[in-house]
Amino acid sequence: MPTPQSHGAQVQKGPTVRSILAAARVTEVDRVRVDGRDPAQTLTAAELTDQVILNVTKRNTLKLTGTQLDRDRWVRDVTALVVNP
Repeated sequence: MPTPQSHGAQVQKGPTVRSILAAARVTEVDRVRVDGRDPAQTLTAAELTDQVILNVTKRNTLKLTGTQLDRDRWVRDVTALVVNP
């Protein structure tokens, strides 16, 4: 997915947050907190579109990113997805 707001790679690739939650058999989501190296971000269920992904970085870490997220809401080195915190 193209992310022109990126200061690095202009294209981000990885699974959607929704697909990860579905694989974990999470069925009821009101919000998801994404923890990592940057300040945690909480996304509502409505924000979890197909444009919100966990990008696999060249360092083999995960980064919350997406075309619909302002860059200040991206989270580097994601360590946890916390459902309905």
